[in-house]
Amino acid sequence: MSKTVHRKISLMENIKVALRAIAAGKLRAILTSLGIIIGTTTVITMMSVVGGVNSIVEKEFSRLGTNVFTLTKYPAITITFDWNKFRKRKNLTLEDAEAIQRACPAVDLVSPMIYQWRGDTVRAEGRKTDPDVEVAATTESYLAVSGYDLDLGRNLTKQEVLSGTGVCIIGYDVLEEVFPYGNPLNRVLKLRSDRYRVIGVVERQGSMFGQSRDNFVAIPIGAYLRKWKVDDDLQVMIKVKKDQTLATAMEEVRALMRVRHKLKLTEKDDFEMDTRESLMRSYSSLTGSIFFAAIGIAMISLLVGGIGIMNIMLVSVRERTREIGVRKALGARKRDISRQFLIESVTLSSLGGLTGVLLSVGGLYLITQLTDALPVNFSLSPVILAVGFSFGVGVFFGVYPARKAAGLDPIESLRYE
Repeated sequence: MSKTVHRKISLMENIKVALRAIAAGKLRAILTSLGIIIGTTTVITMMSVVGGVNSIVEKEFSRLGTNVFTLTKYPAITITFDWNKFRKRKNLTLEDAEAIQRACPAVDLVSPMIYQWRGDTVRAEGRKTDPDVEVAATTESYLAVSGYDLDLGRNLTKQEVLSGTGVCIIGYDVLEEVFPYGNPLNRVLKLRSDRYRVIGVVERQGSMFGQSRDNFVAIPIGAYLRKWKVDDDLQVMIKVKKDQTLATAMEEVRALMRVRHKLKLTEKDDFEMDTRESLMRSYSSLTGSIFFAAIGIAMISLLVGGIGIMNIMLVSVRERTREIGVRKALGARKRDISRQFLIESVTLSSLGGLTGVLLSVGGLYLITQLTDALPVNFSLSPVILAVGFSFGVGVFFGVYPARKAAGLDPIESLRYE
């Protein structure tokens, strides 16, 4: 009596069978893998963008140096809906800055600064800028503490700061807008209703998130105080002496400020002190929360995609019941049937993952071509992670339909219409 032998189908043949089955229902396959595509695209895009932003921010924070910290009333980076608790704090004053310079032995330089972020228009010689110029009212220590260098001219002097002399230092954006030709030094510009003589130009700083860092005017803080109050806009940048540690200087400043603000031992500080490392930690915590929220949404998309794949594979099992019966009648084993449907499930999810990779790469390329406001740091690691997830989803959600197909009774399957 002869025995029918079922030929074992190779992996490539199974993949070809899976591709033919997917091609037979293109629209159904696209709709089924839509969740995989969205999830994969989100993972790659988010990881690339967050990586790019982190590298830019880390580079920016590194400019502060390891021996500089900032004293402020408000946290530099925070997520809160209750700003009243910060507004109730005492404002920092110029007297605080003077006391720090005088009473803290570990402190080298102190630079009080008032930044006006709302933007101003600068006019000079018939030209004017857009109303987006930042105005920094500061002292002669500003450049040394901030890590800026002059490209042209000289720094502010202590006498100019105290007397409020009408002089200023400008960035290259302002220079190119109002003094496009000739030497800008000793030429006069108009800021609001006041006139300032240019004495220096800071070297180019470039842009961050599409926002230029060269679009500013620095004036003596004494000139600012002649017309406006300090209120809560003052922040103090502090540079530590070379032979002292950052921790020592911060403890000296903290002790002094607690005394000046008359805080009890049980009361918390009513001011903030930020270093490069603390700013980076705060920023990483902030972006990390946003990143994991986005990844969570991507995982939900992958889950939905996986459920869709399992559903469509169950439909495929029902539609191909008679085919399964014929294969079993010819000697196909359970594992042969199971492997065929599992490979089809993985192929469908992997195609969705690869489509997501192509969409994310295309989207990231467009971002880099159209704007520099959103930095991108593309690498293979998010691609491998995303494709690995899509492959895993295909395996996980394909197991049940594959087992169901393998467990069908051959006689009942042959009778199926």
